[in-house]
Amino acid sequence: MERQASCPSTAAPIGGLLNTASFLREKGIQPSPQRLRIYEALASTREHPSADAIHRQLSPEMPTLSRTTVYSTLELFVGAGIAQELAITGSQLRFDAEVSSHAHFACRSCGCVVDLGGLQAASLPELPLGFIAESSQYFITGICPSCTVSTLA
Repeated sequence: MERQASCPSTAAPIGGLLNTASFLREKGIQPSPQRLRIYEALASTREHPSADAIHRQLSPEMPTLSRTTVYSTLELFVGAGIAQELAITGSQLRFDAEVSSHAHFACRSCGCVVDLGGLQAASLPELPLGFIAESSQYFITGICPSCTVSTLA
């Protein structure tokens, strides 16, 4: 379900990093041309792309870029805490440069994924004694407004 239709965006793209290379260095990542472009591609969209989608986007300008490089770079970003991996839409992983606490909505029809606000610590489940949370993901699945309109037409 890679089809990314015109799902409505809930916010402006992250983008706007003045110096991506400095940002990566601050996070302990040695910037390379591939890493810079992969991060810029991820951070400039709210579409929660897959590694394949980023590879398709960057291949025309970087013909030697491999899918393996894109995937391993995204995993590096996840490990450094500058991206999150989303396993919302079945077996395909999506990625998000917005790492603050937020939920996602995934459309069952077109596959789009959008950010949802309003996730507050008070609404999160309490962990049993001795458990330590390292990450969490919250998502809702359903039908987006674009798909709802197209099914009614």
